Amino acid sequence: MKSWVVGLACLFSLAVAVVPQSSAADAPAVIVGRVYHIEGDIFRYVPEERDWVAMVMDAPFGTEDVLSSGSWGMAELVIPNGTGIRIGNSTQIQVIGLDADLSEVDVASGMARFSNRSADALIKATSPFGYVLADPGTAFDIIVGDESVEVVALKGRVTFLHSAMEVKFDVAAGSPSILADRTQVSSGAGTTDPGWDRWNSARDDFWAAKAREGGRSAEYLPPDLRDEAYALEENGRWEMVPYEGAERLFWQPTAVDAGWSPFTMGRWTDWYGDQTWIPAEPFGYVTHHYGNWIYARNHWYWAPPVARARIGLPLLNIGFHWYPGRVSWIHTGSTIGWVPLAPHETYYCRRRWGGPHTTVVSNVSIAHININVRNYTYLSHAVVVNRSNFFKVDNYRRVRLTNINRAAIVKTYRAAPVVSNTVIKNYTMNRQRFMYTSRKVNEKPHQSTIDRIKRNQSIIRQGRDEKGAAVREQVKGIPEGKVNDGTRIDQPRVTNFNVPAGEVNRPKGEGGFQRQPAAQPERVMPKRPAQPVQPVPPGKPSVRPGSVAPERRPQPGQSEGAARVRPAIPAQPGQPGRSETRPERVTPAQPSQPASPGQPKGPAPVQPTVAVPPTAPPEQGERARRGPLVRPPQPVQSAAPATQPERVLPARPSQPAQTIQPSQPAQSVQQPAARPGRVLPAQPSQSVQPMQTVQPTQPAPPAVQPEGVAPARQSQQEQPGQPERPGGRPGRVMPARPGP
Repeated sequence: MKSWVVGLACLFSLAVAVVPQSSAADAPAVIVGRVYHIEGDIFRYVPEERDWVAMVMDAPFGTEDVLSSGSWGMAELVIPNGTGIRIGNSTQIQVIGLDADLSEVDVASGMARFSNRSADALIKATSPFGYVLADPGTAFDIIVGDESVEVVALKGRVTFLHSAMEVKFDVAAGSPSILADRTQVSSGAGTTDPGWDRWNSARDDFWAAKAREGGRSAEYLPPDLRDEAYALEENGRWEMVPYEGAERLFWQPTAVDAGWSPFTMGRWTDWYGDQTWIPAEPFGYVTHHYGNWIYARNHWYWAPPVARARIGLPLLNIGFHWYPGRVSWIHTGSTIGWVPLAPHETYYCRRRWGGPHTTVVSNVSIAHININVRNYTYLSHAVVVNRSNFFKVDNYRRVRLTNINRAAIVKTYRAAPVVSNTVIKNYTMNRQRFMYTSRKVNEKPHQSTIDRIKRNQSIIRQGRDEKGAAVREQVKGIPEGKVNDGTRIDQPRVTNFNVPAGEVNRPKGEGGFQRQPAAQPERVMPKRPAQPVQPVPPGKPSVRPGSVAPERRPQPGQSEGAARVRPAIPAQPGQPGRSETRPERVTPAQPSQPASPGQPKGPAPVQPTVAVPPTAPPEQGERARRGPLVRPPQPVQSAAPATQPERVLPARPSQPAQTIQPSQPAQSVQQPAARPGRVLPAQPSQSVQPMQTVQPTQPAPPAVQPEGVAPARQSQQEQPGQPERPGGRPGRVMPARPGP
């Protein structure tokens, strides 16, 4: 009897040990989203550190992830179930769940645009005031403020369900929007911010153009990846390659340097416990997270995933699954390396990603896994670097050790299923393992934003597994609501919770945050008749072609008008896509005394509304291939004239007219109180001569700069989110005082 019990226990233990691998192989594919495009700053919340890290393009995101945009940051996110998300400035979203038939995303604050291009999936966008349901073929904007929310249908019909009233409202494209606070619902104008619309239109044009470039690649990719066909068409070619006794159809990258190999141009980051590859190549995301790399005929080829059997196509049978990075790890002494896995080799990971030849490990089972490094097919192609460079570089090709061969690896290196403290000493204490880029950030979301994150995390960890069909059934039983047009609900005003990076833990009461309407009609300042208006000179576009960003919000201590009137930024070397030029601005001398109440005032210039796109970080410049399609520059309403005619001040009763002495050298003028673009009356000279009139300006000698124009200093690169500085800024044109 005792032996029978022992035998049964052994069989049970063996069954438990086998379950992780078999269940992982049979598990459905995990849905993982992709940060496709970024302008400005986007951050990801790291729960392990209770901190934020800067995101980059081609970074993954999934269930539980929290993304937040900077004071001047926008992003486009794509999910392979047909969901598209775009977020505007100062916006925080959190993924509640991703499934084949449901995308549930919480919008804590800010502005987001959702589009449903799937065949049968449902979008559920939650907020503190209620949630929106969107069926296939629909699109909508949701603007979440501190005290209200607005839902604007852009395509088709969506449904808004108010949390407190427990009723639902339909919102159709072309009809008034829904405005709601915590207790009531009213209707809005149904319009969106013009700058936000222009940026979204540019992104739509980009995708429309790329869809026409599908070529052969679209035929060989699963439906959920066909939007990426253009990247393969532009950077490589398809070839028939002998592999495993048959001719197979593989893709070979051609827009790479000699000696290129996968998992070299980019960096590793710890994402949910697994080393996740962040590629730098324009084709890198799809080819490093789906399918498999194969080495044949002295070249690296990519075998695409197959969602279902394709008759007539000689594709390798690789399932449609997402992987963080199919490699195995080796280490010795102060070095660490990784080996690309062949299709049949086992991939070890901590999270259940699914797919065949996958084994999920734990801290306990790691010690019992023995791997013989000599069995790896591509061991001679291992990438080895010093451990000190593992989390510090964005391209391992520059630091790759070249004196490593197969014999040396077999002799001195040990294999490891995953990266742990055994592979890298004190790995779990290294905060750099969560970084996506080495770029320093100047601002982060304040700690007060974590409250909403914790609330959503508790919902996720309760194990709620909603399906699209179940959500639709629940909504059918909710009664229809009636909009109260007699109730006034203010449009959402969004608080910008981004603060300097060193002040994220500052108590909330020590100073307020910015509040700004998230969406409003485009405003043009009224023209004053006495001020001449000149068009923008040819060759000086006010916005980057094809990438029109929404207007930037004022920074602390800065007026709203000052934030909207910003000069464009000249292109810097190594930063493609920044084609703006800084228009010249004239700042006449400032008066030495304030004007008396009875003194006539000169006309003020028109302040045009100028939309300035955010600047992309330097390391993103090489991937600007995903920037919006080039479009003609947007027209500007008006612009201040480059020079101002010399004006004669009328004599004041208590003081005779004044003359600028020719012998005085030109001085820089400090005007901390002046708003950008504002023209102030001329400043009197230091000595006052009674009963004299202003003499006409004399022509300057040939060797001197043209009169009235000081040599422009070279403009400095402007960081995103930096407020304008008063006074003499680089690139400003100051009126010179007449020479002798």
